[in-house]
Order: sequence, then C-alpha cells, then structure tokens
Amino acid sequence: MASSSSLFKQLGLTGAGSPLSGRHLLLILLGAGFLAFTVFVVHPNEFRIQSFFAGSCGRPSAEAVAAASPDKAGSVPRATATEAAQAPAPAPDDDADVRVLIGIQTLPAKYERRHLLRTVYSLQVREHPSLAGRVDVRFVFCNVTSPDDAVFVALEIMRYGDIIVLDCAENMDNGKTYTFFSTVARAFNTTRYDYVMKADDDTYLRLPALAASLRGAAREDAYFGLQMPCDRENFYPFPPFMSGMGYALSWDLVAWVAASDLARREQDGPEDMWTGRWFNLAGKAKNRYDQAPRMYNYKGASPDSCFRHGFVPDTIAVHMLKDDARWAETLAYFNATAGLPLSGQLYHLPPPAGSRP
Repeated sequence: MASSSSLFKQLGLTGAGSPLSGRHLLLILLGAGFLAFTVFVVHPNEFRIQSFFAGSCGRPSAEAVAAASPDKAGSVPRATATEAAQAPAPAPDDDADVRVLIGIQTLPAKYERRHLLRTVYSLQVREHPSLAGRVDVRFVFCNVTSPDDAVFVALEIMRYGDIIVLDCAENMDNGKTYTFFSTVARAFNTTRYDYVMKADDDTYLRLPALAASLRGAAREDAYFGLQMPCDRENFYPFPPFMSGMGYALSWDLVAWVAASDLARREQDGPEDMWTGRWFNLAGKAKNRYDQAPRMYNYKGASPDSCFRHGFVPDTIAVHMLKDDARWAETLAYFNATAGLPLSGQLYHLPPPAGSRP
C-alpha cells in the first residue's frame, strides 16, 4: 500500500485539494486491470485492438470482420471456389435493380426434375446473394388431374411455395404459355417484375449471367432470348421469334398479352413461334435482344449450327438437356459442385467428369 501511496503522490492525485482519495484511485486501477485481462486474454477475438482506434461510431472494415469471423464448414464463403472456376460474374450489386420472374414449364409428375432444378438454382443464389429476392423461379403446369399427383404437388407447395398451377388442360402448344403470361399479369400486378421469362425444364440457366444481361436491356417493349430463325434451314422464312428454350418479356408486354384479343384468339400453335407472331402482327417488342451465342442447344454428337454448339464460358442458357447424363455433363463443365465442403470422412466422391480446371 505504501508504494501505491507514493505513486499517487508523484502523480499529484492525493493530498489537499485532490478530488480523489487513495482508495478511489486504487479501485480505478483494479478495475482497469480487470478490463484489460478480459479484453486481451478471455475474449481476444470479440475485442480486437483495431476497434479502439476506429471510433465508437465507426463500422468495422470488411477485413476486420473477416478476421474476426473464421469460416465454418459448409458456409457461404466457400462459393468463392465456384466463382473462380466460372466465367467472371457480375459484381454483387450489379443486378440489384432488376427483378425477374422465371416460369419453368413442366408437368405435375416430374418431381425429380423439379428437385434437381431447385437444387441448382438455390445454390446459384447462395453463391450470388444479390439474386435473392430479385430472381424468382417458379414451376408452372396446368390443372392436376391425378389424385396421387395432387397430394404430392400439394406437399411441394406447402414446403417450397414455388409452384403455379394454371387453370387449363395440360398442353404444350395450345395456350399454356398464353395462360401463364395472362395469369402472371393479374396475379403479380402489384409486384411489378421488370421481366417475366418462360423457360423449359430441360434448360440450364446461369442466373447471374441472365440478370447481368437483362440489366443492360430496356425496361419496356423488350423481348429477350435466342432469336430464330438464325439460318435458312430451320424455321425459315417464318418471321423472327425467340426460341422456346427461354425468353423474357418486359412487364408491359406481359400486361399487353393479358389484354390482347389477338393473343387470346391466336393460342394454338408452336408457343414460341406464336409469341413472336403476336408481337410481329401488333408491331410490339421493338427492343429485341438476341443472345446468340450465349444461349444455345446442347451439342452432343450433332453438327454445330447457329443455335447449337459446344459449351462456352459466358453461357446464359443451355437447352435440350433431356436426360441425367446431359445434365451431369453440363453441370460438371460449369463447376456447379466446386463449393462442396471438403471432408475426408463423409464424401467419398470421384471428381466430376468433364469439369474445367
């Protein structure tokens, strides 16, 4: 205690006129020592010394947050491995002003295909969080007639909430697409998507590339996809239209389809060709965006053409994935499994065939 008293005297903190007694100062020093012990020994990760210099109102830097938060197995940061393997992706906020509804036309009984697509697209959104709430994927089919399918589809709706059951008899080229666009125009009229896309369930979409491309397109009178005919051998001389693999309409065109007597009357025919025909006859869709060669059919053993070729790194969509082997080859090329957590004990998997280095 004598040494403490001497220290207080040297600092001029005791004696006559001092606002603090020796006991008060001793308590202060003990408290400061306990705080230092807590900060630097007990909780070193929660209290970084950088924060003392950042100011009480400042936000920690991204580097400081990363340093204070070690990765956990299976967490989102592992997506960086996939991003490095794929073609350059848009910056996190590049597509923040684009809202897209994608309606994948399928059949009630195709549970396995829906499960695959849900997995593929949910992983893309996890790897690119800016897509969440901006790109909505729904599965679209007409009235469910099988009692078994009705039970299973009801469970899917309850679990995922991503199914649209249209009020129509199931078909491909007899009004299903018209019913989809007209239903969306009424059901989502307050949501105001920028674009609505119709896609097939054998099409693989790379959502970041799609959103980035749509971001640079007009918001009105816009028609986006792979334009056909692209040669004089297929569909020529039919007037231009976008391939049914996947095409997007700006919201005003979706609303026009719902209100158009022309579209309502002209429903029976190849759906993609007839959609283009509506716009051609009405003088609509003046802003057309042909995405060749970034949207194309799976090549396989077929010869190259203007709508069919091998994989390219900046792909938006690959069509004609009719079986699991084609899906596996496509997903392997684009390194869809690159974010798989490493585990020498749990995952005894061979490397995907055909993946890019």
